Amino acid sequence: MTDDSKNVFVVLHNVHSVSRLVEAAQVVYGLGFYNFVVTRAEGSAAQSGVPDANRLAIKMKRNFTVLPDLRDAVELFEVDKPLMIVSPVLTKDRIKFDELKGRVNSGERMIIALSGGTSSFSRKEMDIGECVSLDAKVDIGPAGTAAIILHALK
Repeated sequence: MTDDSKNVFVVLHNVHSVSRLVEAAQVVYGLGFYNFVVTRAEGSAAQSGVPDANRLAIKMKRNFTVLPDLRDAVELFEVDKPLMIVSPVLTKDRIKFDELKGRVNSGERMIIALSGGTSSFSRKEMDIGECVSLDAKVDIGPAGTAAIILHALK
């Protein structure tokens, strides 16, 4: 893993579940990536999941950020067009892993945004970035999706 992975910001957006938040954090940090961002955490995810993920980040010497909205992450991390990972039923565009790995290796700052809710991003949120999906029959959830994408980038 090169230091280029420090320019990758994995964002989990609109999460309500403690387990989804913590599992995604475990995947991001466990695969050697440094930056995990949560936007629009609500309910038990905000009350219990955020502190648990923060504790994990400190333990693993990684970065953890909580922001109110996805647009805040785009602005603060100075990324022009985040990669929005949506359900395979919402787009025919699939992730091109070779291109993505090339972008990471070039040192480009990028956001890989995953939906933490039971549904994907709203249409307005999808317009923020480039929407792609895994080549899967159904949405496999944020932790599984992150695991596949980040492992391919290693």
